[in-house]
Amino acid sequence: MIGAMSTPTTPREESLGSYEMLWDCPHCDTKKNLGVTHRHCPNCGAPQDASKRYFPSDADKVAVANHQFTGADRVCSSCSTAQSAKAKNCGKCGAPLDGMKAVPLILQHKAAPAAKGRPWGWYILAFVLLMSVAIWWRCIRKKNIELDVKGHRWATVITVEEYREVGQSGWRNEVPSDARAITCSQQKRSTKSVPDGESCTMVKRDKGDGTFEEVNQCTPKTREEPVYDDHCDFRVDRWTAVDELKQAGTGLDVKWAAAPPQPAQTVIGARRAGARDATYTLDFSDGKKTRTCNVSEGTWRKYKDGQHVKAKARASSGELVCSSL
Repeated sequence: MIGAMSTPTTPREESLGSYEMLWDCPHCDTKKNLGVTHRHCPNCGAPQDASKRYFPSDADKVAVANHQFTGADRVCSSCSTAQSAKAKNCGKCGAPLDGMKAVPLILQHKAAPAAKGRPWGWYILAFVLLMSVAIWWRCIRKKNIELDVKGHRWATVITVEEYREVGQSGWRNEVPSDARAITCSQQKRSTKSVPDGESCTMVKRDKGDGTFEEVNQCTPKTREEPVYDDHCDFRVDRWTAVDELKQAGTGLDVKWAAAPPQPAQTVIGARRAGARDATYTLDFSDGKKTRTCNVSEGTWRKYKDGQHVKAKARASSGELVCSSL
């Protein structure tokens, strides 16, 4: 489409600073110990449990000064304490740390919006289900019926075309080469996406060593702008439908009206036969009610007058399902 334009969609990240995680001592219940500064509880000396770390509130944030990140802490398999990634042996029990797994990272939890008011979703779902059942019962459910063929009807039509001057319109690139009396004006043809700043969200990312980083995650935004082009009115000579030759009757002998012959030259005022179309109708009766179906010629000719047939009808309205024939 004219006006299509690619726009950058790659997210951008911007670091807003690093801060210490917090942890609560499970032994003496001392709260808000610092993840890096307090590797052991300053009150009772118990080792820090990395799985108990959590993000502080904005009021409790403590910035990390001159901290060099060397990787996420590793868990000692012997005493289950968290040790620095640069340590070779556990500082508590002395066990080697080669091959030990990194501590699990803490994920930032977003509070789910509280449900308010009545559970309208359940009412809506119940209403939709009820309406679906009602529609099926009245409009889709079918029953078997038996009918007698009462007659065949047909109708034919031939379109008559005349070569004449007509007015048409289109975009500049759609104007035919034989067009004349062309007049154009600027109109909106499409739209294009153009950059329109960024949409940013601040997230907290656990680094696994007792610190976390606040990161601004920004995604480019776009807006739609109109794209204009020349839209033109013009005159051109074309074959145009001007009349219809119709015939109709009953029985299996289908007739067509006499069509005009193919003209020797394509000149203004010349006429020719265009598209041909036919409608084939079957009439049925169940002894009380007459039903009709427009069908293909093959189906129409398959049945004989007076023939007894089985078909399907809508259970609620009794309308004959013609596709069942």
